[in-house]
Amino acid sequence: MLMLVRVGAYILSGFAVWYFLQADPSPVKHMLPPKPLALDAERGMIFGVCAGISNYTGFDVTLIRLIWSLAVIYRGAGIGLYLLAFLLMPAA
Repeated sequence: MLMLVRVGAYILSGFAVWYFLQADPSPVKHMLPPKPLALDAERGMIFGVCAGISNYTGFDVTLIRLIWSLAVIYRGAGIGLYLLAFLLMPAA
C-alpha cells in the first residue's frame, strides 16, 4: 500500500514539474490564481459558497453543488465544510 502511495506521489510531482517546465519560464504567473476566491451572493442559493467556488475554478455551479450535496450525504461532512468555507471566504 505504501508503495502505491509513493508511486502516485512521484507521478503527480512529475506532472507538476512537466507542466511548469513546458510553459512560460516564469512559473510565478502560473502560481497566482486568476481570480480571487470570494462568496457570490448574486448566484448563490444559501450563502454563495458554491457559486464562489464555481467562479474561482471555472466549473459549472451545478456540478459543484452536486459534489457538495454528496459530501453532505456522506456522514454530514459537507455541512461542516460549507460553514467553514462561508466563514473563511471573503464577500465579493
